[in-house]
Amino acid sequence: MDFYIKKAILHAFDPGQSELSFSEDLMTLTPVMLDYVTRKVEKIYSDDAKRGTLSAYNHFLSLVTDDFIGSTVAIANFWREEFILSEKQKQNDLLFVSYELDTQPHFAFIRLALRESFSHMIDTETGQIKIRKSESSLPGAGSAADEAIAINLATAGYHLLEKRIKYNGKLYHYFSEKLLAEQPEISVNKAIKTLKKTAESVGKSYDKDAFAFSQKVQNAVFHAVEKQEELNPEALADQLFADNLTARLDFKDQVKAEIPEQIRFEQLPMAKLEKKLANQKLSLSNGIEMIVPQQLYEDAETVEFIQNDDGTYSIIIKNIEEIKNKW
Repeated sequence: MDFYIKKAILHAFDPGQSELSFSEDLMTLTPVMLDYVTRKVEKIYSDDAKRGTLSAYNHFLSLVTDDFIGSTVAIANFWREEFILSEKQKQNDLLFVSYELDTQPHFAFIRLALRESFSHMIDTETGQIKIRKSESSLPGAGSAADEAIAINLATAGYHLLEKRIKYNGKLYHYFSEKLLAEQPEISVNKAIKTLKKTAESVGKSYDKDAFAFSQKVQNAVFHAVEKQEELNPEALADQLFADNLTARLDFKDQVKAEIPEQIRFEQLPMAKLEKKLANQKLSLSNGIEMIVPQQLYEDAETVEFIQNDDGTYSIIIKNIEEIKNKW
C-alpha cells in the first residue's frame, strides 16, 4: 500500500481537565515524525480491523470537512462525550491524519493512550546516571493504536480498531455503537478463528478425526489467503463436508449470523496474515511440540502422519540431511 501523508495534528485528553487541549497548528512533519505518523496509520490496516461503509448521512462522516483542523476539533469533542463515561480513564493523545492511499483521499483518527516509561539522565554535578520516570510517554511507532479509524473519503469505506469501555458495570463497543452508530463486519482475524472453531466443532459432532480435520481446516484457509482469494464460508463448507449434506448445512447455519458471505482481504497486510497461517503447530501427548511449514505438511515425501489401528498416531519425518540443536 502506498501512503502519502499530507498533514497531521495532535490534541490531548486529560481526564482531570474539563476540556480537551487543542493544538492550534499542524504538526511539523520532520522525517522522524513523518515516519512515526505513517507507521501509526499503517497499523490500522491489520487483520484485527473491523470494516464497513458509512452511510451517506452518517453523523461521524459529516464531521469530516475540507477544514481539516476544524474537523479534528469537532470529532475530538464528539469522541470525548462518549469516552468520558468510561471508568478508569487515562491520559490520551488524539492523532488526526489527512493522507492519500493509492491516490484516494483518506482521514484517520488514532487514539494513543499515554504510557509510563523510564529513561536515564546524567547528574552533571555528581556524574551519576539516574533513572527518570515519565508518566506521559507516547507508545512506540511499532505498536498498534489503542483505537483508530481510517476512512476512505472517496468511498466512505473504513477500517476500525476499537476497544470496549466499561460504563455502569457493562462493557460495550462505544466507538461503533455510539460514534459511528453502525454495525461493522467482524475482523478477518476473528472471522478466520470463528470459521476454524465452528468447522472443528461440527466435524467433531459428525465423528471427524479431530487432529486430521483440524489440519484440513487450516490447510483450506491457508490456501485461500495464499492466493488472496475471498474466503467464502459456503465454499469452505462444500470443501470440508463434501460427503455430508447435513454437516454442510449445520456449518453454514452456525457461521452465517457472525460472518459475512465473503471475507475480503483487500487493503490488509497479506504477508503477515499468510505468515500467521503458514505453519502447522502440533502439540503431542508425550510432550513433543512440532512446527511444520504448510508446504511440507502436505508433502508425503517429507512428513507422514499415520493413524494406527489402536487409534494412536505415528509421525514419520523423512529425508533429513542435517539436525541442529537450538538453544
